[in-house]
Amino acid sequence: MNILFLSITVPFPPNDGGRIRILNLLKQIASKNRISLLALETAPTDNEGIAYLRDLGIDAHLVQRSPNLPPLRPNTVLRALLNRQPITVARYYFPAFKQELHALLTQNTFDLIDHEYLHTAPYRVKANLPTLLTAHNVDSHIWHRLCQQTNNPARKFLFWTQKCLFERYEHRTLPKFDAIACTSETDRAVLQSIAPSAAIEVIPNGVDLELYQPNHTCEDEATLVFTGSMDWYPNEDAVIYFADEIFPMIKARRPDAKFYIVGQHPTNRVQKLGERPGIIVTGRVEDTKPYIARASVYVVPLRIGSGTRLKILEALAMEKAVVSTTVGEEGLNLTGGEEIIIADEPARFADAVVQLIGDKQMCRQLGENGWKRVEADYDWRRIGEKLHRLYESIVKQWPAVSDQ
Repeated sequence: MNILFLSITVPFPPNDGGRIRILNLLKQIASKNRISLLALETAPTDNEGIAYLRDLGIDAHLVQRSPNLPPLRPNTVLRALLNRQPITVARYYFPAFKQELHALLTQNTFDLIDHEYLHTAPYRVKANLPTLLTAHNVDSHIWHRLCQQTNNPARKFLFWTQKCLFERYEHRTLPKFDAIACTSETDRAVLQSIAPSAAIEVIPNGVDLELYQPNHTCEDEATLVFTGSMDWYPNEDAVIYFADEIFPMIKARRPDAKFYIVGQHPTNRVQKLGERPGIIVTGRVEDTKPYIARASVYVVPLRIGSGTRLKILEALAMEKAVVSTTVGEEGLNLTGGEEIIIADEPARFADAVVQLIGDKQMCRQLGENGWKRVEADYDWRRIGEKLHRLYESIVKQWPAVSDQ
């Protein structure tokens, strides 16, 4: 097949969950199909990323703009309000992207368009070919949880407004695509409740088992690690919550405990955590694997989120004991107590971490069980095959959805 991917970001370097997912699935799909990618410039490294993708045999195109991702402007907010769109959807709309898309459709014959992220939905064209939308998260659900977590009245109103706008947008937009791909059964149930007429399939997140391999030689007994892009609010909230509510209880019982916050673009609030004893904020690193390898326990204290966490899959692929909240583990369906420890209350979370720090055998057993689950269900190679079968099914059954 000849498949066109549309993305609001260039998926290289793979430094956040969305980019990691897209890049790995592109690699798998490109082994059996001809792939073109159209992406919007959002970072100074995007031209290098396009060159990397072309070296993989992908016909990659970049719609350039300066600045790469401009701040929200009044005209963007006004356009969002007039079109009754979420502000972040309007922020990624760029006329030159649609022009380049029309040019590609004129110059090529595609079998299917894969829209990555809900934010590419405005670029849907009434072309004579089927379309798939990949929902990396349920955006309305994220804003709902943001609304629940804040006590600031102004923020609560803003978050509630965006939750309502996203929910309305999802309800109106999802049925226009021939199929929707999401990352878990949990997300499928939420999306189906919002858009009952949409055809929704689960294509899970995964991990590269050749890249993420166990390495216990440098493990430090009292080292805890969290990895992720630190300008993503759910990650910021998670590490601040852990530093304020959980780590002091761990530190009181294990004074040697160290907490590494590993990830690009730490906000000012996250950087200030590095001033506290035992907390290290690294900022961007070339490779997170050495930090994960150093950890005796990988912590996921997330309170806000949707989709599934690639960070947990990466930690389990390296046979790490993982302690997570329910929100952090959501959608992965891991067995609590055997493959992961689930703890939502700060005291229970701290107790679980302290117990694991002092019990290397338990850490190793959790890590080995987790690795077996990842190998069975979350290898990108198997997920790529599942996506390929979905493409074939959509193309075979098309037309399935009339223009709305």
